[in-house]
Amino acid sequence: MNRELFPHSQKRLLLTGLGAGMLLLLIFFSFAHADSVYRWVDAQGHVHYSQTPPPNGTTRARVMDVEPPPPDPTSLRQQQKLVKTVDAADAAQQKAAAQTRQEAQKKARQQQACAAARKQLQGYMEAHRVITHPKNGTIAYYTGDNLVKFREQARQQVNKVCGGA
Repeated sequence: MNRELFPHSQKRLLLTGLGAGMLLLLIFFSFAHADSVYRWVDAQGHVHYSQTPPPNGTTRARVMDVEPPPPDPTSLRQQQKLVKTVDAADAAQQKAAAQTRQEAQKKARQQQACAAARKQLQGYMEAHRVITHPKNGTIAYYTGDNLVKFREQARQQVNKVCGGA
């Protein structure tokens, strides 16, 4: 029997959540990263700035940490909007998955009730008499018209529970 750890809908939900998480981490680390800039003076006295280390033989080199500029308000709003959109899509998927599970459970309960009603009807159809045991301990036997009445009630129950099938 081939059983998967996650059904298709849960895989999709998991991958969407992971994708959104990775996007948020990427955004965070892109803003949090500070570039190193090297400052050095060459033999002729010219000052140089570079992201690569100075060439060998440079005597006065210094590493400067440069913070990136604050995020552009427009791009920040776009990123926030994207996060909200992804969150809304995740919530909609979770709601749809929950509704699908509830519908499947309801259908399974209905099928069980239908099977029980059909079994009860089959028992009445095969019986020549019905014996009941009420709570007061008196045993009652039903035949003839009473048996026909039990069968009709069972048929009605099958039609009600099984949807007329």
